Amino acid sequence: MENSVVILVDSNMWAYYFDSTLPEHVKVIKPLESLLKKNQVAVNATISVETLHYLVKRLGPLEGEKKGRVFLSYGMPLYEIDEQVVELTLTKLSEFTHLGIGGRDATILATMSLEGIHNLMTHDQAFRRIPEVDVVDPI
Repeated sequence: MENSVVILVDSNMWAYYFDSTLPEHVKVIKPLESLLKKNQVAVNATISVETLHYLVKRLGPLEGEKKGRVFLSYGMPLYEIDEQVVELTLTKLSEFTHLGIGGRDATILATMSLEGIHNLMTHDQAFRRIPEVDVVDPI
């Protein structure tokens, strides 16, 4: 990912991408595939688990696992939730809870801060209230 802007892609975007029954599906395909082709996509462990959970619950165990394996095959950076991330998550949660940021959102903010990522592809409006986050929303 050298010399390119890394964009953390939230689980709602992956749900829209993989679930063709959702009205948002068509709006997400081109922007996300463009980023994937340029190797500009990253996720953290929270986003990965949420995405896999959605796929299996919504699409069923067979189709959900199949699409989950496709998701995991992209080879994008998957940032761990370690002690440093958890500590910063608490800080971000305390700092931004009044703006609608919850625990899972705070893990995203902590990951972005520690990895020097400023761009987040999401449809979650709470992130628009965070000054250091540049939201990319194809919806």
